[in-house]
Amino acid sequence: MEIIKNIALRGKLADRLDVEGLPMLSSLRVGNFNCADAPVSLHSDPLSPTFLYGNRIIAFDSTSPITHAYDVLRNHLIAGRKELDARVISVSAPTSGCGTTVTAVNLALSLARVPGANVLLVDANARDPGVGRVLGLAPEPSYEDPLHGWITRIDIRGVQLMFLRAAWGGGRQPLPDDLIRMTSQVIANRQSLKPTYVVFDLPPMLNSDEVIPFLDMSDTTVLVVAVGKSRLSELETARTYVNSDKLMQVVLNNTRRHGL
Repeated sequence: MEIIKNIALRGKLADRLDVEGLPMLSSLRVGNFNCADAPVSLHSDPLSPTFLYGNRIIAFDSTSPITHAYDVLRNHLIAGRKELDARVISVSAPTSGCGTTVTAVNLALSLARVPGANVLLVDANARDPGVGRVLGLAPEPSYEDPLHGWITRIDIRGVQLMFLRAAWGGGRQPLPDDLIRMTSQVIANRQSLKPTYVVFDLPPMLNSDEVIPFLDMSDTTVLVVAVGKSRLSELETARTYVNSDKLMQVVLNNTRRHGL
């Protein structure tokens, strides 16, 4: 994985989903409960480092040379918005097969190794949720809080973060109500857990509309492109999804070794 460059975008956010009501979800009520006041229940699942290595999840291991690439990305992102107390980072790609999920999980683990960091990793890919799969978690979460969704505490060799799964099953097209439910759960968990970093693993930008509300909540977007998968025209189109006041970082996956 290589960082290509920082891009200050001039593009215009695609007006493909009405998200004007989403900021009001901070006061969402479900039944007689207020999302902002409800306690969050966390459970932990044991993870296998051997399984994670096999799925290219490596950034919990600070001694690995591969981890260095994700630490460089992390440092670029942290330096890009020093004025923010909490950071919300979306990870997406123009099309599928670029390595978005692996990048998102490794970035979240790299951020979790920062002293004092509190990281919330969100699987926001409704059509093909993959974070639980690469972590080796059970397909169906053992516990669901109707206010906060499926929330799990992850601990890999002392590197800790919180993981929020999408509120719907895979293999279906989410409806607007599904997106509202998911974004409200993100807001509720941010209020309860007070993370310093939130990382969204998003579906491909050019394959669905579900990315829009999460990009809108983010201050930074990491756009993953891959050798043999991505085209320049797709990258240029994906750039228009991100508003001009957002920071964007492009990274290149599946590169061959070189002497640079």
